[in-house]
Amino acid sequence: MFNFKSKEKPLPSAILTVDDSQVQEDNKQLTDGIFLGETDRKDCYWNPTSLPNGHIVAIGASGSGKTQTLKAIAYSLRQTYPNIQLFIIDFHGDQQIAGETVYPLHMASPHGINPLTVNLDPEGGGPNLQAIAVTATLKKSLRFGPNQEGLMLEILSQCYETKGIFQSDSKTWMKIPPNFVNLEQEIKDRIEDGCKESQKLLLKLAATFQYGVFSREQPAFKEKHIRIDLSKLPPEIGAIAAESLALQLMNQHRLMGEAGDKLPKTYLFIDEAKELKKSPACDRIIADGRKYGLGLVLASQSERHLSPDVIGNSSTKIVLPVDQTEVKKVSSKFRLAEKKVASLTQLTALCRFGTKAEYVEILPYYQRIN
Repeated sequence: MFNFKSKEKPLPSAILTVDDSQVQEDNKQLTDGIFLGETDRKDCYWNPTSLPNGHIVAIGASGSGKTQTLKAIAYSLRQTYPNIQLFIIDFHGDQQIAGETVYPLHMASPHGINPLTVNLDPEGGGPNLQAIAVTATLKKSLRFGPNQEGLMLEILSQCYETKGIFQSDSKTWMKIPPNFVNLEQEIKDRIEDGCKESQKLLLKLAATFQYGVFSREQPAFKEKHIRIDLSKLPPEIGAIAAESLALQLMNQHRLMGEAGDKLPKTYLFIDEAKELKKSPACDRIIADGRKYGLGLVLASQSERHLSPDVIGNSSTKIVLPVDQTEVKKVSSKFRLAEKKVASLTQLTALCRFGTKAEYVEILPYYQRIN
């Protein structure tokens, strides 16, 4: 759980435009990278290499143009930096982009995500820690009680041991991990042995097993532009899939070591941050992703779904029109003039790059591909 008082990071003071004397210097920094749109004086570019980190936090109400803005950034990232890999976690099925490879996850899909994939980091991985992470994710999404949480940890540990994977022997971590087929069978075996608490746990997990998303083979995800379509899943199951994938990406990048280039190797896009509220994986990416070459683009309709940590640790902030009831809070959190936020219209945004901010008319995705 976020400790808002102890973790809140002060944001820079409010700046909407820069002084004329600074324009020439700013143009040197912002005339390459990703074209966002036009300002009243010049074209506006987003260059992740000129900022402390490449993370973006975006906010915009329904109808604000948020989806078109996110798609525009994702599409232009691939056009401008072809070596970058993109992962788009799509909760609503509306993030389609030209050139993508889509993996739909639903009851009839051949694809899956395996939350039990072991983190191979010798200092921070292994089956025991993976069991703890998976239990925490399931607890949040399915609202486990204390007894169910403890039982789940015990069952997951048994699943790993049955597969010959032991915390004490890192060589075994490379073996094929269990999945939710093995988890379901272990729970049923315990029910047959008379464990009443396992019966309650099975009821909690019934829909998770029924959809089969965590029981099928996970793709290798080698393509450069990947969209994970979660729109046919219940929100609780979609959240487990998204959290698991985000955690896997962070673990993989940590294993590759610190990145020497300021440009991230991989970008993870997540619209609808409310589906992953208080996400440990997103917190880790925001805090350490820059160091290991993983960038995060996190968007929401409401400021309530974005913690001060997420906002404060994202060098780029994009504010599109928000509900009028949220103007005051958004202005305060993003350090922008209240009147300017209130006057935004569809596909216009206040974009902050570090300490500087611009009023931008966003060039939407649909205009970039025509």
